[in-house]
Amino acid sequence: MKRHRALVPLSHDHHQALVAARRLRRGAEGADPAAAAHEFLRFFAADSVPHFRAEEERLFPLAADVAEATEPIVRALLEHQRLHARAARLAERLEGGEDATDAMRELGELLEAHVRYEERELFPLLERLLDEAALASVPREDGAVPRGGPVWGLESDDLNATLLAWDPGAELEEHVNEERDVLVAVVDGTATVTVGAEARELGSGEATIVAKGEPRRIAAGPAGVRYLSVHLRRPRLQIRSR
Repeated sequence: MKRHRALVPLSHDHHQALVAARRLRRGAEGADPAAAAHEFLRFFAADSVPHFRAEEERLFPLAADVAEATEPIVRALLEHQRLHARAARLAERLEGGEDATDAMRELGELLEAHVRYEERELFPLLERLLDEAALASVPREDGAVPRGGPVWGLESDDLNATLLAWDPGAELEEHVNEERDVLVAVVDGTATVTVGAEARELGSGEATIVAKGEPRRIAAGPAGVRYLSVHLRRPRLQIRSR
């Protein structure tokens, strides 16, 4: 499923949550359910709790005033609270030395259903309702809006080369170079390079040439991107005699 770049980190969290939920349910049938439950609770505290907070503080408020999103977001928030409660119940049973297998199955099933709801229904809805500017403004965990720019530049009499670095979710807005073909070569991370209506995913060591006059847009992948932009150097301005 194609996901907007601003939501890719949250979708990656969802994948990890699905894996953890399945391990929890399998652990309930295994030789040491308590060990599996403790492992899941460590994951829940380290990954799921920050993930819920990120959605509640950074993503959901963007659609708070959109009527169509109100009920789906309320559902997600209630499911977050149910998951917190089920995790607390599982921890209590473990501390009390009680059989926790039923609680493990219930929590695993609830988490898996929640992830599928957000991936299949809520995120596609938000992608449809929120415009590009809103989605691009989703801040990182440290509160900063994804951004980037030039790191260094080199030039000779013939060539101009610039290394650029962009945070996850950041992008270089659509623009056109009317005078020069441009080589875009990814050094680290990944990027989606869109030329006209055609989008191409580039990873480390991959490159593409953007023909002059073609509109292009470059969006950083989930881990950000560092790439080289290389083109023929523009001639210096000269005063010509008539």
